[in-house]
Formats: sequence, structure tokens, C-alpha cells
Amino acid sequence: MKAIKRIGFLALAIATLLVFTLHTFASENAITPRYNNTGSTEATFYINSDGLATVSYTCIGYRGVTTNIVVDIQLQKKVLWWWNDVDGATFTDQSSEYYCTNEHSYQLSKSGTYKAIITYTVYGSGGAADVITRELEDSY
Repeated sequence: MKAIKRIGFLALAIATLLVFTLHTFASENAITPRYNNTGSTEATFYINSDGLATVSYTCIGYRGVTTNIVVDIQLQKKVLWWWNDVDGATFTDQSSEYYCTNEHSYQLSKSGTYKAIITYTVYGSGGAADVITRELEDSY
């Protein structure tokens, strides 16, 4: 009886080790998308103690490939479990270069949790337009 318990425990330990090993291997080798016209995107979103929300972004395409970049930004406020658009807190930038960088600020009227949705649409000769969306949250 003791031998059966030991074998069962050993089998359980090996199965657990195998699951953790496979999970670690899968997460270390995550697939990241490669885009037709976009090399990289970065964005930050923060709200200072006075309620000034600031969104900064950079989008870099490929010289000779990327022809146009459109960046749309929308601020939203969390109310219970839903996100509602903040009136007047929508921004759109456009660049005919292969890169685009900018910063927008908006004075919030109430404290809470907010989200910035940044959507990059990047056009070029690399193929179909890339549409990349980033969502960043902050509270004050």
C-alpha cells in the first residue's frame, strides 16, 4: 500500500513539474506580431495630482516603406464596470513621415480611474495598413 502511495505521489510531482516547465517555455517564447509598415510604437499615460491627464506616444515605421500615420486618442472614465468616453478628450494626429510623436493633455474634472485608448493606423507600401491599439490606465 505504501508503495502505491509513493508511486502516486511521484507521478503527481512529475506531472506538476511538466506543467510548470511547459508553461514557462510557452511564456518565454511568446509570439509577437510583425507589422507590414510599423517598426515600433510606445505610449505613456499618467494623471498628476491636480487631475491633468497626459498622453505621450511615438510611432516609428520604416523609411521608404511607411507613407502615412494616423493616431487617434480617446480618454475614457470608468463608472462602476463600464468605460464612458470623456467629452472633449479625443485627439487625432496625422503624419506623412515614417514617424510620428506627440503629447496631449486634458484637465479632468473628477477623480477616478481613466483609460487612454491609442490607435495607430500605419499605411505604406509594405502591405495592408497596420492597426495597432494600446490601452493604458491611471487613477487620481
